[in-house]
Amino acid sequence: MRPLWWLVVWLAMAVGQVAVAQEAAPAPPCYKIPSAQEISSNEVISAYRQQSCPQQFVPESGGWLAADIAMLAAILLLGCVMVWRHVHFRRFWIPAVMSLLYFGFIRGGCICPVGSVANLAIGLRHPELIGLSTGVMFLLPLAVALIMGRVFCVAGCPLGVLQHLLGGRRPLKIPVVPHAILRGLPVVALLATAWLALRGTCFLVCLLDPYKTAFFFGYGWIQRGSHWLQGGLVEPGVLFVGDLTAWGIFAAAVLLGLWVYRPFCRFVCPYGVLLGLFSMVAFKRRQIEQSQCVQCGICEKQCPVDAIVRNPQTKQLTISSYHCIQCNSCSSSCRKNGIH
Repeated sequence: MRPLWWLVVWLAMAVGQVAVAQEAAPAPPCYKIPSAQEISSNEVISAYRQQSCPQQFVPESGGWLAADIAMLAAILLLGCVMVWRHVHFRRFWIPAVMSLLYFGFIRGGCICPVGSVANLAIGLRHPELIGLSTGVMFLLPLAVALIMGRVFCVAGCPLGVLQHLLGGRRPLKIPVVPHAILRGLPVVALLATAWLALRGTCFLVCLLDPYKTAFFFGYGWIQRGSHWLQGGLVEPGVLFVGDLTAWGIFAAAVLLGLWVYRPFCRFVCPYGVLLGLFSMVAFKRRQIEQSQCVQCGICEKQCPVDAIVRNPQTKQLTISSYHCIQCNSCSSSCRKNGIH
């Protein structure tokens, strides 16, 4: 029961962070509109323009947009090839590390399909606010899921990679009833994320992400080092990103991950719901060839996300395409080569 207690602590801290963020959210600026008598003064008009318009806005280079899309496409393509050829699951560290370094630390963890769920929800009401990068980042992993399943989860998601690296080597199995309840939480998170985004209250999925502090920390140091190498001025001292609450939530999530494999991916991530639904009708769904299966149960024990279940009546093992993250753990462990 210890993993369940850590999960309760983590969720409680995350919900508390959401409440604090909403209370601490700054009120929208109230600009003074000049009266008819004041409008004749050029000084008043100038002051009004200064308070209404941003003082400085430097748009991000279009090169980053192309690099983001190209990197995501390359990582997903590599992951698809590895799944198709049944490459040993240990070699998935190659696309995983690429995703962690680029999307996690170089890009700060904010250029990610997981967070784009809130952006696309806003786009339902204001389509003009959805940029090319956000739209492609949201749709590309879903398109791949229609072909090969949830390849993004194992190869392209920096959140999943970080949880895998910081997770325990022997995660514990959660009891059946709590596990079934916890698996329904991502659906609630998806609906809540879309509803709060449409209301303009907050980006819930970003607030619930306990690993963003580590990404921001790495991003800050990389930016600082890059600026220093280019000859720019760098403030002296140690750069510290995030407060104690943020690091406490991160520590709680890491401790939970020692017993529960990928807790955020499995029990919180709203994007995983969409990936799972698309994977259910994928062209290449992972299946167990029953004629070759000897029902030894090795694949069931090796599956880190409990996607392989045994029918209590027929004793046959089947794979849930909704939950399978295409990590190749089952096919790598099958001694009869019965998983395709």
